[in-house]
Amino acid sequence: MDTLLFGTLSALWLGILTSISPCPMATNIVAISFVGKGVGRPYHVLLLGLSYTFGRIIAYFVLGILITKGILSIPGVSYFLQTYLNKFLGPLLIVVGMFLVELIKVDIAWAPDSDTIEKHAEKDSL
Repeated sequence: MDTLLFGTLSALWLGILTSISPCPMATNIVAISFVGKGVGRPYHVLLLGLSYTFGRIIAYFVLGILITKGILSIPGVSYFLQTYLNKFLGPLLIVVGMFLVELIKVDIAWAPDSDTIEKHAEKDSL
């Protein structure tokens, strides 16, 4: 029960922080100017305003659910990483090291080599 309460309160707090941040305020101003350009048709303005409002409500609701589910799944993710990551990470780092010291070479025909990239960078720079 404590994790559910913690997840819910965290999602609520993130929602409060998001509502007072400058980016949503800017999008609200843009939305008001977009909706307000149809002042001659009040029904159209009302419909656009309601659809914008419900769209924001749905987006924040889904975001809150995802954040809450994410917070509640942290113990499961932690257990999975502690159990299986070391079995996967060791061989992966060995293969990455072999690429870095060029024991394994991959010739990608479509990828430019570093000299070509350097020439383009010099040409396009100031």
